[in-house]
Amino acid sequence: MEILRDLENMLETLADRYNELKKERNTLKSQYDELFNEYEKLNSEKEELSRQLEEIKRKNEEVENYLNQLKTTLISRVGEDFLNPNYDSSFETNNPVQGENSNGSY
Repeated sequence: MEILRDLENMLETLADRYNELKKERNTLKSQYDELFNEYEKLNSEKEELSRQLEEIKRKNEEVENYLNQLKTTLISRVGEDFLNPNYDSSFETNNPVQGENSNGSY
């Protein structure tokens, strides 16, 4: 009889331990799912930020190219003015818009 009672106690202990482990597993699974969802969200955000960064880099390149073109054009025009023997800087100073578009567009 004593052995039977000991076996019942062991069985109850095992059942309790099993239920504890099952609860712990469910808790860990929930935590894992939450972390995985957070990982997926962060990964998506990272990909979006990478796309935005590439777009910014592309636009930056376009702006740099445009500025370099403007610089080259400006240097060319200023150089032509200084190389021109008929260049009169006082005339340009007194009449800055004559012969040029005053709004700065070309």
